[in-house]
This record gives sequence, structure tokens and C-alpha cells, in this order.
Amino acid sequence: MSADSFDDFPYETDTHASDAEARRHYWAVAIGLQAVDGLEVSPYLHDLARSYEQGQYTLQETGELIRAYHTGEADGRQATAEADLVSQRIAEMLEAGSFVFAPDMLSLIHRALFQDLDAETYRPGQFKTERLVKQEDILNGDSVLYADPAMIQTSLDYLFREEGRQTYGTTLSEADVARLAQFIAFLWQVHPFVEGNTRTVAVFSELYLGSLGFTVGNEPFQKHARYYRDALVRANYRNNEAGILPERKPLEAFYENLLLGAEHALNREALLCPELFDNPQLLKHIDPSRALRR
Repeated sequence: MSADSFDDFPYETDTHASDAEARRHYWAVAIGLQAVDGLEVSPYLHDLARSYEQGQYTLQETGELIRAYHTGEADGRQATAEADLVSQRIAEMLEAGSFVFAPDMLSLIHRALFQDLDAETYRPGQFKTERLVKQEDILNGDSVLYADPAMIQTSLDYLFREEGRQTYGTTLSEADVARLAQFIAFLWQVHPFVEGNTRTVAVFSELYLGSLGFTVGNEPFQKHARYYRDALVRANYRNNEAGILPERKPLEAFYENLLLGAEHALNREALLCPELFDNPQLLKHIDPSRALRR
């Protein structure tokens, strides 16, 4: 065999098909993530997901069917439209696995996930232009302080530059997972979009980890998506007057379960900030009169 004989192999179209376990994983994550915004998918989407897992439909076919199902949004289907349509797009992205480590990847993901929804409301792929707050249950209605719109691109460039300097081996240590969790927490805090930031960051994190060659478990995103959002909140909320500092351990626990097979209890109640319930006047970014419990 000559040294240059390997040049005889031609390029081929990649026709590798996902196995049943991978197909189940895509839909488990896609459907589970809707819980971050209190959304639930329809029974029809569950049926389509099972048909895809069994190889009866391709993802393209499930997309065509679910979009046709919600055309006109009749018979009370409006309530599940967002969850159904976004779930299918998440499954598409996870199956494709396409990824580039760059700030623009966030816009590409957001555009892909929300392309089927009202463009004026979701602004697919477009950064927000106004400062936003969002009340959080665990903060008694207070909000995290998100990045100013004028600083979004600068913030993302910095975060990607810093994370790009990191190197990971073939296995992850707890220190590696803590560093990854910190990067994801900071990325979420930028909150570049008007809607859909948590789902966008979650999909980004899964694609990023996959690009590094790591296997991501099913259960955390499938069963604990709301905990994931609350852990991101706690990782970024600071209120000196209330004695509350950012706490990243809950998010690290989530990612240790996701990546290391750990079995930390992911209890949302443990993320509550009792100081803000005991004294709502300590709310920092929302007027105390809007406290959820007074």
C-alpha cells in the first residue's frame, strides 16, 4: 500500500441515521425545555414524537405535520402552539448537531427555534433594543439585572473569547463542569433576546457540549427544566441589601447530573430567597408593591 493511497477515498454524503435512543433524547430535551416558560405540548405532538422515535416519520415530516396542525390554530390549539412548534425545531437542531463556537451561534439558534411564531413578538434572531426585567417566583417577583442592550455584543464577544481559551480533555472533572456552568450562567445573564433566552441557551449548551465530544444525559432537561431556569436566576442575582450573592452551586449540580451522572436532588424550593419573602421592601429591580407575596 502506498503512502498516498488514502487520497483515493472520495467524499460522500453523510447518511448516518440516529439510533432510537438518540431520537428519544432529542424529543425528551425538546419537550422538557418548554417547562422553563410554563408551556406544555399537545397530545398530538407526543404522538408525532413517538412516531419519529419508531422511525415512522423523519423530523422534516414531523415539522410539516405540526405546522399544518397549527395552521389557523383552531379548536383551542393556540395554547400549545408555541410549545409544539419550538419543540419540533429544537429536535431538528439537536439531530443536525451543527455548531460553531461564536456569538452568532446564539442568533442562529434563536432564529431557528422561533421562526414559526409571530415575528413582531419573538423577533427571531434579533437582539433586543430595550432594557427588560422579568419577575421570578424564587425572588418573590424581583428580576435579575440583565445586560444593557448597548452592551450585548461586547458582552458576548468577551464571554466567547474567555471560554475559547479553555481546554477540555476526554473526560470532565467537577472543576471543568463548574467552569462550564459559569460560562453558561454569564451567557444567560446577557439575555440578548426579547423572548426565548433560556431555551436558546439550553440548546446552545447541549450543542456546545456535543461539539466537545461529551454525552449529555436525558433526565435533567427532560424533568428539571424549570429548576434549570431558577438555577440560572440564582447564579446571577445579587442583592447586597438583602445579603444575597450569586450562588452557582445549584447550576453546577444540574450540570454534574447532566454530564457526570451525579444524582444531586434538584429541588426548586431550595432556590427560594427567603429574605425577599420576609421583607418585600428589599426587592431591588422591581417595585416592592409588585411583590408576589406581601
